[in-house]
Amino acid sequence: MLGELLGARYRVINVLGSGGFGHTYIAEDTQRPGKPRCVLKHLTFASSNALVLQQVRRLFQTEAETLERLGRHDQIPQLLAYFEEEQEFYLVQEFIEGHPLSDELTEGVRFTESQVIALLDDVLSVLEFVHAQGVIHRDIKPENLIRRDRDGHFVLIDFGAVKTLGNTIAEATGETSFSIPIYTSGYGASEQCLGRPQFSSDLYSLGMVAIQTLTGMRPSQLPQDFNTSEIIWRDQVQVGEPLAAFLDQTICYHYIHRYQSALEARQALQQVATGLMPPPVRAANALTVRHTAKSLTVTPTKQTQFQPDHHALRSDPNRKSVKVLAIAGGTIVTALALVFLVRGFSPTPLPPTTELAINPVQKALNDRMSTGEKLLSDWQANPKKQEGVEQLAAKNYTKAVVALEAARRSDRSDPETLIYLNNARIGTEKSYTIAAAVPLGDTFGSALEILRGVAKAQDDVNQAGGIGGTRLKVTIVNDDNQPETAQQLAKLLVNQPEILGVVGHGISDTTLSAAAVYQANQLVLVSPLSSAVQLSNVGSYIFRTMPSDRLTAKALSSHMLNQMKKRKVVVFFNAASAYSLSLKTEFKNALFYNGVEIMDEFDLSRPDFDAADSVEMAIASGAEVMMLAPDSNVSDRAIQIVQLNRRRLKVLAGDSISTAKVLKVAGREAVDMVVAVPADLARLPFQQQSEQLWGRNAAISWRTALSYDATQALVVAMRREPSRNGIQRVLAQTDFMASGATEPVRFLSSGDRQGGVRLMTVAPLRSGNRVLYEFQPIGLKSTPKK
Repeated sequence: MLGELLGARYRVINVLGSGGFGHTYIAEDTQRPGKPRCVLKHLTFASSNALVLQQVRRLFQTEAETLERLGRHDQIPQLLAYFEEEQEFYLVQEFIEGHPLSDELTEGVRFTESQVIALLDDVLSVLEFVHAQGVIHRDIKPENLIRRDRDGHFVLIDFGAVKTLGNTIAEATGETSFSIPIYTSGYGASEQCLGRPQFSSDLYSLGMVAIQTLTGMRPSQLPQDFNTSEIIWRDQVQVGEPLAAFLDQTICYHYIHRYQSALEARQALQQVATGLMPPPVRAANALTVRHTAKSLTVTPTKQTQFQPDHHALRSDPNRKSVKVLAIAGGTIVTALALVFLVRGFSPTPLPPTTELAINPVQKALNDRMSTGEKLLSDWQANPKKQEGVEQLAAKNYTKAVVALEAARRSDRSDPETLIYLNNARIGTEKSYTIAAAVPLGDTFGSALEILRGVAKAQDDVNQAGGIGGTRLKVTIVNDDNQPETAQQLAKLLVNQPEILGVVGHGISDTTLSAAAVYQANQLVLVSPLSSAVQLSNVGSYIFRTMPSDRLTAKALSSHMLNQMKKRKVVVFFNAASAYSLSLKTEFKNALFYNGVEIMDEFDLSRPDFDAADSVEMAIASGAEVMMLAPDSNVSDRAIQIVQLNRRRLKVLAGDSISTAKVLKVAGREAVDMVVAVPADLARLPFQQQSEQLWGRNAAISWRTALSYDATQALVVAMRREPSRNGIQRVLAQTDFMASGATEPVRFLSSGDRQGGVRLMTVAPLRSGNRVLYEFQPIGLKSTPKK
């Protein structure tokens, strides 16, 4: 690659590094005077699948556009160019003159408190801007903090573009063995290791960096409290109580106990700098209201290299390029998270007074909701879709329809496009509106499956003329699978009188959090995914199309005792998940009624959990069966259990394990695993209709079916009584029935759905010379796939 000319402009002159999905080079720009150096990141992958290539191209463009926005900050490398060449992708960024913080942390070197405070304030000012763009860095460490030669400020680099895109490609192609963790051990917070990063995850990482500069010890050298998992560090250094308390708060093991924003942390740091104790942090609320902070003043010294009044955004996007360091930032890790665009301790101009008058909580919540005036799913963006959204926002409905129809021709699989298209077709006509609350974050695939069910039901009813001639609008709501966020969104929805009902949310934890709000305000919620038994007791406005865990547990325990003829079982679960605890408890109860007790329980969420040791312990104890009850937060660990078991013990599992990822990753090791699911779509008209609507490559699952059923239930109720209270009355009637994807929808007096669950098993499926794997109903023989 050395000496090669890329993009007909950038000549590679040195190699900086390489990884599973890409390489980083220093290049010279041959089309600029003096041939200035730049950093060139190269994303490589191997796939002949045109759909995968199209998805990667779309993701790459989205990532690059976000990086361009980030590069407007003076302490983030500017994106100079991005391009595709021979189906490979390149980013070009500034080359920064400076050195990484890690170079300063030589053995025996410790920072003073004033140096650490200056470091923290400098980086927190950058993180305020980063988080305001909806981005979580995820990999803050000394190597990614560059001390700029010209002014001593830190430049934040390496936003992990290659890793992020590479992992997405791996998921799309099934090459998951090549996925790369987007954090560095020791600096990564516990929730990052489980794939659930928060904005406060970046604060944790920065706190660990600060402790390293104070103690001279790497994170891996610091012990943890066995009971709480908190880092023990204070005995390694003499430090004032205000700064020590600030750092303790920043690196709390659980994110709800940390500062929830960079601004909140800087406000606390301001008090530390004046010798005061930082204020205590309340349990985290995902929608903490943030206020503008005063400028933090620290007397600059040669040692601190700190200049507090120099944190300005780049004012001229076309300014002459400055020299920049050899490790430039990659693109962003996508995160549709809640943020507020404020600068904090800096002279950056504040928003106009009228903007400040707007309730910031409501503004942030509104950013998570859309009937078509904004995109919520950046991962499925394309130019026509963006144009359609802009036209909808401007109320140019005819133009919006034209653009969104073109967007749908470009990508039939996108349910957000179809929902916005149907909304645009209604225009200013009278309509009925429901909300669809989904997690458009790390469980993005599941969210799309849910939205496809809602969108199909909306499309079906509107194509048929609407509900008594009135068409249906859908407002999409993104709760990111965060219980606090779901609850705040529910509070906003109940105060919007046009919303007649809600389909949502995702996991049981978020559903339970929001359900109490809907019940108290008499707005019907129909949950397509929550199976936790507790939901049955919330109240008369809460319904679900998902069978409760009691039915799932009964089916799995019966199969184990009567078909497998086994009685010795261990359970793997997540003690922090309402869904997981519910399924484990109901399974335990079902066995108890049959005179069987669980031999052992393994908590997948423990920080010291070891998959290999746990499997061997289960086998050594004489277990014959392992039952998996993970939630989405620990699903990767559950899959690892399946792999390490190597089919030595029989495996039972709840519905959360019925994903394409299990088939791709576990493959042969998952064969004969028995999974309880609420619906089997194989060979049903709903499956065929969905493939016609979304294309054969779009994921259609029981989640799609149950979301369709939930929407259908609301539609049928609205035909009879199109009001909030009326919908509840209709759904609660003993003779209520709505046509569903697999069977009619009926509810018990508890709001639970009448019906049962289906037991599926993983079976091999030969396709030419390849062996694939699929979920099949138990007892069905595999047929070759041509």
